[in-house]
Amino acid sequence: MKEEKHIEKSLLEQIFDEMFANIEGRKEFDTQTLGKLRGLAAKGGLNKFVEINEAIKPTPRGEHENSGVGN
Repeated sequence: MKEEKHIEKSLLEQIFDEMFANIEGRKEFDTQTLGKLRGLAAKGGLNKFVEINEAIKPTPRGEHENSGVGN
């Protein structure tokens, strides 16, 4: 019989998972922005205002994957 390993996530990881689940699919957060925020979370940078601000700063039209949608 194969033994299953159960690795429990930390409370902080659970909070981040819930946060990302809640903001995915919202028009304010495109795939690129979510990727930047996930990267910050992975390296512990979500407590740095400047890095968060840079990650969520809108990109000029035409520079992200959603450009042209709705034109």
